[in-house]
Amino acid sequence: MHQLSASPTAPPRLQARGFLLTVVAVAVLSAVSLGAQSAQPASSAQHTVVIRQMHFDPPQMAVNTGETVEWKNEDIFSHTVTADDGSFDSGLIAPGGSWQMTAKNGGAIAYHCRPHPNMMAKLMVETAAEQGPHANAATTGGERSATTLEFSPPTQPEQLHPILVNFTAALLPLAFLSDVLGRIFRRQSLHNAAWWMVLYAALLTPLTAAAGWWWKHALGSALPANLITVHQWLGTSAAVLFVVLALWRWSIHKRGVSPSFAYLACALIAVLALIYQGSLGGKMLFGK
Repeated sequence: MHQLSASPTAPPRLQARGFLLTVVAVAVLSAVSLGAQSAQPASSAQHTVVIRQMHFDPPQMAVNTGETVEWKNEDIFSHTVTADDGSFDSGLIAPGGSWQMTAKNGGAIAYHCRPHPNMMAKLMVETAAEQGPHANAATTGGERSATTLEFSPPTQPEQLHPILVNFTAALLPLAFLSDVLGRIFRRQSLHNAAWWMVLYAALLTPLTAAAGWWWKHALGSALPANLITVHQWLGTSAAVLFVVLALWRWSIHKRGVSPSFAYLACALIAVLALIYQGSLGGKMLFGK
């Protein structure tokens, strides 16, 4: 009689040691992360302007010379604080980040966001001779704080649209690539995967376009007019095109054949249009 030999396993002591090392590593990483967050310097600003939903809040503020103003970006996009006369520029402030500036000279200072020129506000800086109970600031170098990230479920169109765009931007190029590789390597499994991705893109893209139209209706005045017009109509056309491609791809899938070169050419055009559409969105939101 032959006895079945058990597969070798690590001794209990080694298993326990490995588990303890894992726990210690996780604890150390958590402590480092929390320490980094708690190490952020407290704000010394006397005044705060909040950037949210493509607006500066408040749009006008009075400060005294020598006082510090802090701009906090609570939006989901990067913004700048740029003086109309060029006297200061924060550079891009990432979501969750902030920028401070101390007022040096008196006067009214209008400023805007470079990527979103329709976002405008004003500082009213009073000198020592004219200072009242409320005074404001701004003209020289600023300080940018570290960025902190906080999660909250999307509830606004400017939050939903970028999330849905990511699915559309990924599904169609991957479907096109899968079909091309399926033809090269003669793999039906790749064609099957492409069919499902085109279907999902066709289902999600109309929702993406609808969220974009909702965003444009709610906050379109803060976006560059020349870019948003092209972006909205190109996006709507893409939604229709993806539905047509899905119906065409379903017909191909039903017959169990490889996609024709005509279909692949149309899919490539759709991918290139999607890339251009993404570049327009980047210019509107980040000024790049």
